Amino acid sequence: TIESETFEVTARPPESGDLKWDFLMNGPVVSAPAIGVDGTVYVTSYHRRIVALDGQTGAEKWVFEPGGNVSSSPAIGVDGTVYFGCEDNKVYALDGQTGAKKWEYATGGSVVSSPAIGSNGVVYVGSADGKVYALDGQTGARKRTFATGGRVASSPAIGIDGTLYVGSDDGNIHALYAQPGAKRWTFPTGH
Repeated sequence: TIESETFEVTARPPESGDLKWDFLMNGPVVSAPAIGVDGTVYVTSYHRRIVALDGQTGAEKWVFEPGGNVSSSPAIGVDGTVYFGCEDNKVYALDGQTGAKKWEYATGGSVVSSPAIGSNGVVYVGSADGKVYALDGQTGARKRTFATGGRVASSPAIGIDGTLYVGSDDGNIHALYAQPGAKRWTFPTGH
């Protein structure tokens, strides 16, 4: 027998924990949702979908279907642009209000890393091709890359001084100068 599974996104107020709303997704949600300044909830699905939901009611605002499964958590820019990586080897930027595609950038491998956005609007994301990409948040143009020795599935983090930290399947954590994209230091983790 084949058992049916349901994949839901739910909202519960912290005071009571009672169900406020739920939304049925088309597949597993393996990433964290992101919440815009207007309360819109952005959720990616492993079955080729990102959905924008009204944070108060759970009503669907829009759906965008990229060319592959999505396990990357969305990141939201100061202008409301929604960025996420996809297993179709691309990074996408969508208009947060309409879901219209602003740009896409093709990397050399699957993108499961969640993007990080610098104070200068640069979007940083890792790829299975072993590189960390720095992309212009407005245009999607590549500003620079940094090659590690293995797949980059971890999500970059940006320090207060602008240093970019990212793990790699090469067994290292890399600290990069975000502006020139040069290595600051590498720490071997042993795995």
